[in-house]
Amino acid sequence: MFTKTQNDIDRLAAWRKFRQTFPKNATAQTVVDAFASVKIETRYLDYYTPDNWLDVFEIVKYGHFCQSSLTLIITSTLLHLKLVNPSELCFDVVSNHITGATGLIFVDNNLVYNFLPGEIVSEQFALDNSTRYMRHIIALDKFSY
Repeated sequence: MFTKTQNDIDRLAAWRKFRQTFPKNATAQTVVDAFASVKIETRYLDYYTPDNWLDVFEIVKYGHFCQSSLTLIITSTLLHLKLVNPSELCFDVVSNHITGATGLIFVDNNLVYNFLPGEIVSEQFALDNSTRYMRHIIALDKFSY
């Protein structure tokens, strides 16, 4: 979805087009697949302080694609497309023992998003293969999507 050669306008346009042309029969896996090839950068977002997280549109605009930022974009996309419908959002801060990444993962209905690129895994799998440092529960109305 996002490439190194895109500028801010191109990134926002690509994300908008993806959300607007999303097939009716597509699933959450389709969303996860779309972000699987995004190159993860060094930590940009402070995953311990949700009050300081950038708006997802700013993250896309500036191309800050760290583990945590990409999780927020995926979550926003899933919410926008109504593929998840939680009453509140659950983000865990984990150190992933498989990929070596540390950052946010999105947990919804015992499924975990952005633990492994291109995969939706069970919450138990994520717990068995990571160290969880913190859990953030965020009210839906406090999250932009």
